[in-house]
Parts: sequence; structure tokens; C-alpha cells
Amino acid sequence: MSDYSAAMAVLEADGRHAEPAITAAPTAHTLHFVALAVAAFGIYWLSAMVLENRGARQYFGADYWWYAKLAHGEVIGRIARFHPLTIGMALAWMKIFAPLTAWITEQHLLNAMFAAIGAAGCWAATRAFAAVMPHRYALLWGMIYASTFGIWYFASIEESKITTAALTAFYIAFYLQLRENWTLRGAWLLAATLFLACLNEITACFLVIIPLVDTFVQRGWNWRHYPWIVAHALVAPFALGISEGVVSGWLVARETDPDGASQLSMFLQYLSWAKYSLTSLYGFACNWLFFNIAAPTANAPYYIGAGWKNGGYFEPVMSNYFSSPVSAAVIILLGAIIAVAVFWPRDRIEQPRNLTGLMLALAAYTLMRATFFFIFNPPEPLLFSTSVTLAYLLMVGIPFTAARFPEKDLLLTAFLTLLLVSNSTFIMGRCEMTACIANDTQPTSSAPSPSAAISAKPALKKQAKSTGGRQLRKVAKLPRKLRNGGRSRRLA
Repeated sequence: MSDYSAAMAVLEADGRHAEPAITAAPTAHTLHFVALAVAAFGIYWLSAMVLENRGARQYFGADYWWYAKLAHGEVIGRIARFHPLTIGMALAWMKIFAPLTAWITEQHLLNAMFAAIGAAGCWAATRAFAAVMPHRYALLWGMIYASTFGIWYFASIEESKITTAALTAFYIAFYLQLRENWTLRGAWLLAATLFLACLNEITACFLVIIPLVDTFVQRGWNWRHYPWIVAHALVAPFALGISEGVVSGWLVARETDPDGASQLSMFLQYLSWAKYSLTSLYGFACNWLFFNIAAPTANAPYYIGAGWKNGGYFEPVMSNYFSSPVSAAVIILLGAIIAVAVFWPRDRIEQPRNLTGLMLALAAYTLMRATFFFIFNPPEPLLFSTSVTLAYLLMVGIPFTAARFPEKDLLLTAFLTLLLVSNSTFIMGRCEMTACIANDTQPTSSAPSPSAAISAKPALKKQAKSTGGRQLRKVAKLPRKLRNGGRSRRLA
């Protein structure tokens, strides 16, 4: 009997039901997971309509208007070049469900696809929780995952980030199954998931660090356990080759702008724009670790830099959580959950060595992704943080579930309830972006400077919000760099 099976046996002996593996989940448990995903889909789709009606889809650096064109079959080369999977899925979705446009608008139909992707990610995340904890805790953590701010918001707008988050959840869920029962079929399934994730966002290659570190902790330097991981890692450069060699230049015309010509050129361009300081590191950590889970305020009017004339970001200050009793309670309860997970005594058998390897692997993945995006785009971490949400919750949830704390169910339920209320205040409530464009003029030069291009993007966002579909036609008349939105953020 493995350490994990022994731990599950102890939990069962203590009167708590446990699931030894993903595939062994009873039918009733599977129905619970499906019901959670269906509920998440309904909430995300409703939220999409609310955010659209309030013109609140442009926050946190989201380029929703490029994806919104997909509702009418129009494809922007830039997003097709860097996110071909999301583009292909959207085009196929609109084609398959075209008859439904007799009852609902094309835009709402497209919103349904992104809501469905988010809901599928919630299903996969809940299955991942079920692989390492009893069923009732897996359901609670699955609902917490679905209610986190980043997942909720980006599943409610047109953005590729929710696709990456969902595929990350599937990857982790499949890996948790594979690590308990390694099969060639399971390895191929994991590789296929990694391929799709890298095709949608090349930085999904960081997921390979999870099996690598986990295997090293469990097996040490025994090299006979590593050949499959080496072969598995080759999936990432294969996906990059397809993206750069097939999609870009063949399916989509190449660009000459450094921030849109290729993955590497855009990365180097962003390095030339990035500014680093302790203040930017603090702001990045606030967004990456906390704002991704719970919204600190009911609006986002913060300006991230002098070149940006619009708000649309949370002020990177943790004390803002205490501006409201609900958000204050959420951050306090989150701190209590982390404290129980870290400091509360737990049975040694409930924290076996192989789960320790998993914890270190998840930590390595989140650290590597955070390091890359701090180097790449320090002002906008929330845009890229949804792909580490599940890893963070697993890192807290595994030791929390094993702790001897007597009121774990009550603590998690209270946190989930307040998290729903707090995040829904932003999603559903009044949330206006502070817009203050002093000089709304179009530059005369056909090749504006980087700073002019950057400052023009918020102007395009505001214009898109106020003119709706007319903005899509006006974009074609702007200089090429402005037409592409200035800074594209399309590496990830």
C-alpha cells in the first residue's frame, strides 16, 4: 500500500470518506462535480451580460474587443498568431451554434463559449481536489476555485486567459491521476493537454516543472524515471514550432512590429518597456497572490503608469481590503485558513512524502510563472494569474484538510460565502472605471513612438466602450501600430 493509500485509510477510519483516485469517484460524486460546473456556467454567462451592459469588460489589461470580433467571424491576426487555440475554438463554436442566433445575439453566444470554458476548468479543478482530499472538502475547494475573482472575471469576458486557466486545471487533474497509476494512455493524455495549453499560450510550458520536481522528490537521481518527462517536455517546442511556422506566416500574415512579429521579438520589446522596483514587486505580489483570489474593492480606478490615461486596475495596497466589512472578513478568513494549513498540528500519515513532492512541484511552478511575468509585464499581473489559482489552492488545501482543526468545514463554508459576496460586488455591482482623457487626438505620424502607442490603447478602450460595434470599423483607419492596440500583451 502506498503512502497516499495509507493516508486515505486513516481518513476513512476517522469517519471521513476519501477518494483514492480520480477514476474511482462514485457516480453521485461525479454528478456533484457536473452540477458545480453547470452552476458555474450559469453564473459566468449571466456575469458576462452584466459586464457587457455596464461596459466593464476592459479591466486589468484585457483585450476583449479583439476577441469580440469573433462573434461576427472576424479574426485579428495578432491574437490568432499567439492564441490560435482560442481563435479556432471560437470560430468552430460560432459555426456549430449559428442556428441559436435566431434567439440570442451573436455576442451572447460567444460569451457562452468562454463561460463554458471556465465551467469546464471548474470541473477539472474539483476533480483535482478530489484526488488529494475527501469528497466534501473537494466540493468546497472546487466552489472556492470557481468563485475566485480572476477565474470569475475572465470567464465572463472574451479573453484567452480563461482557456489557459482551464487547460492548466485539466493538466493538474490528469497528472494527479497519472502519478498514482502511471499508464502510457495517461501519459499521452497529459502530453495532449500540454500541447493544447502551449498552443493557446506558449508560457504553459512551465507546467512541465510539476512532474519534473515531483518525480525528483520521490525518486531522486534514479534516471530511469525521467525519459518520459524528457519526451513530455518536447511537446512545448513542437507547439511553438506550429505556432511560429504554420500559424504565423502561413495561416496568418506576418507582422513587422517587434511586439507582434513573433513570440521572441515581443518578449524583447516588453523587456525594453518594463520598469522594476520594490514598489512594482509589491504591487505584483498583491495582485498575483491576493487580488486574484478576492477583489479588494468594488471598483478598479487605479492608473498603472503615466502613459495610461484610464484606470482599470486595483490599487496595489493590501489595506484596501479593510475599506469594506465583507472584504475585510474575506482576507481575515483567508489568513486564518493559511495559518491552519501551515501551523496547525496534523497526523504525519496524512502528509506522506509523495504529497510533499507534489506541494514542492506546485510551488516551483507558481514561482517560475510569477518570475517570468514579473520580468515580462510587471504592471499587469492579474491578467496572467488565473493559471496559478488551482496550484495555490492545492498548496493550501492539502495541508488544511490534513490538519486536526475541529471547525474546518465551518471555516471553509464561511470563507466561500463571503468570497461570493465580495467578488459579486465587483462583478454584478456598480463598477465604473475612472476615465480622464485630456487630449483625445490622433497622432499624425504613421509610426508613433512606443509611449504614444501605449497611451493610445486606453483611448481605444474608452472609444470601444462608448461606440460599440462602430469602433471595430474605425480601427481599420488608424495607423498600423495603433490598430494593433499599441502594446499587445500577446506573448501569454
